[in-house]
Amino acid sequence: MSVKSFLFTLAIFCGGYVSNTLLDEVVEAAERYFHVKMSAYKTDANGYIICSPEKTASAERLAR
Repeated sequence: MSVKSFLFTLAIFCGGYVSNTLLDEVVEAAERYFHVKMSAYKTDANGYIICSPEKTASAERLAR
């Protein structure tokens, strides 16, 4: 392996680590700023957020 190849590979790995770390920090900062708690939301089997305990007309039709 040449020095050029080694440095290029090292740059790719370090760049990926730095970008992922920065992205994680940005997401965490946004969650703190907006006070987001993902566990506070209830979801149905399809992953949709349940906003109200009342059943919608489409949910009632599916239950039949």
